[in-house]
Amino acid sequence: MVKLHQLHKLAGLSAGLVLLILGITGFFINHDKWNFLYSTTFTNVPQATKKADFRLFEAYWIDSNDQNHRIVGGKRGFFETKDGGKTFKKMTDIQCLAIREDESGVYGATSDGIYKLVNSLWQPFSLQGKYITSISLSKDKIIAVVDKHKLVQVQKDSGKILSSSIVKIDSSELQEDIKLSRFVRDLHYGRGLFDGDLSLLINDYATLILSFLAISGYIIWWLIHKKTKPKFTRKLIRWHSNWFVIIATIPLVILAITGIFLDHSNSLRKFMSSVTIPHAFLPPVYSSLEHDIWSVDYDEKVYRIGNRYGVYKSKDLLYWELESKGLAYRMIRDDKVLYVSGMGSSNRIYDGSWNILKNSPHMFRDIIKLDGSKEYFAMCNNALHKLPKFEDATLYSLMLTMHDGTFFASWWIWINDYASIALIVLVITGTIRWYKRNLKKT
Repeated sequence: MVKLHQLHKLAGLSAGLVLLILGITGFFINHDKWNFLYSTTFTNVPQATKKADFRLFEAYWIDSNDQNHRIVGGKRGFFETKDGGKTFKKMTDIQCLAIREDESGVYGATSDGIYKLVNSLWQPFSLQGKYITSISLSKDKIIAVVDKHKLVQVQKDSGKILSSSIVKIDSSELQEDIKLSRFVRDLHYGRGLFDGDLSLLINDYATLILSFLAISGYIIWWLIHKKTKPKFTRKLIRWHSNWFVIIATIPLVILAITGIFLDHSNSLRKFMSSVTIPHAFLPPVYSSLEHDIWSVDYDEKVYRIGNRYGVYKSKDLLYWELESKGLAYRMIRDDKVLYVSGMGSSNRIYDGSWNILKNSPHMFRDIIKLDGSKEYFAMCNNALHKLPKFEDATLYSLMLTMHDGTFFASWWIWINDYASIALIVLVITGTIRWYKRNLKKT
């Protein structure tokens, strides 16, 4: 019969390296706003990593006066072509989250505020130093979302800040149930427990502890195997199992279980979409969602924001009412018509009444007007549109593909699954051993 310490050692030695990779890459992926993740690039990477880089494009704009003049924006910056996409040049490496246009000009939501296109140059316009996740243009002002949290109204002709407010939705309007698929993703991505950055910080803590445990575990094994430095070994063992580690066991188990679900999200899609979690059993974040503004729109009369529950509307920025259910990933206005891109929910259109937007790709990121027709810019159909081609890939994509295993091989998800199961075994056996050791001391 395998003893407890033998099972712990076996799980740690066999899965420790993979857990170290998952811990380090998970930490950096958690902070996808950091600019150096996109300015640092690597060549000679697997095709899967280069392919992942195309997921970093967020916006596509075509000049209505010259359709050969196009600008593509994303986490790697803004790129311009004047020959219909045959060649691109980088305009700036500032992260682009959206491009919007009206009669007053072309504006970009960026990692450094709002920029305006002037003579083929992006010029700072307003809110510099702020991470702008979404914008909407109206007749005389711009509505910007700062870091998925604040709604800021900016005067369009001067860039002056007119108002800044936090969206506080009454609890009576936050009573929606959610699907297991959404809950699993929210938990794993660090937005499923508490509002603000607390959920993310909990995940950070867990990933850093995981990295430390993997490294210290191998060192302890090596020192014991070599029978050297006994004092340091005992001290390292105490560091390896202390209160800081025990506290991290709960988020580590959550990350392990949700990671397995996400590894097999395609095969489990039907099951995960069929299971509904009642609101009464949801963590506190689902009763506030103050840091969950994915998209924004203003039609001169009504303000609308999109969060994981759906589209909420307000006339005074004080009282908000749920108008359309389902996570509103993007909201793009074309005159009097509002297009809503869903994430794990249906795409919709609002032109006085809400209807399902048929024949449109899931999670489209922009609407392109080309040759008099509308096309949807989405990652599932980006091959239809001219995009910059890179011979390298960003550090973010490298971390992402190492984390999901596609960097190594398509079957690597099974290695990740084994590591996740081993992590659960390590947590259980490690906690029992820690408890027994402390019990002896008393």
